[in-house]
Amino acid sequence: MFWAVYYRYPEPMVKIESNKENNFYRILIRPNQSISWKSSLVFIIVIAFTCLSIGMGFAYVGATLILPFAGLEIIIVGFCVYLVLNKTSQQEVVTLSKDKLIIEKGAYKIKKVWKYVRLWSYISVERPHHPWYPAQIVVTSQGERVPLGSFLNEEEKEALISSLENIVQDLR
Repeated sequence: MFWAVYYRYPEPMVKIESNKENNFYRILIRPNQSISWKSSLVFIIVIAFTCLSIGMGFAYVGATLILPFAGLEIIIVGFCVYLVLNKTSQQEVVTLSKDKLIIEKGAYKIKKVWKYVRLWSYISVERPHHPWYPAQIVVTSQGERVPLGSFLNEEEKEALISSLENIVQDLR
């Protein structure tokens, strides 16, 4: 299944697969995940070892009150690393064919799915009024607006826009 394939090494944030025989395109959009789960576990273990060894040193000289705070620090760092990894595990899968447009969003599993008739939907780019704000890529159909790639930077959004233009031209 395409959805469950997570990358182990850095890959592009926008990955396009096509099947020319069936006029079928699948676009996988992911945020930048700068560290893997295994590497983050090593980071947490190093922090835990450092905090606990310092805490044990202070406990040895009589300052045992530092041990609960060292444990609390390890828990907070581990929780923050978990939140970051959970946020960077989200992904969006856009499937385009002659007849259908399917958008799937979620992290680790599909949480929301939009299915549209491709000819009745359109993709628009909303440019901001001020250059500090990012552009938004929005799919509109049946009165619904679904943003795409909100976690991408401007260069990646421009590449996604040009890829979407080429795919739509190819499907006509």
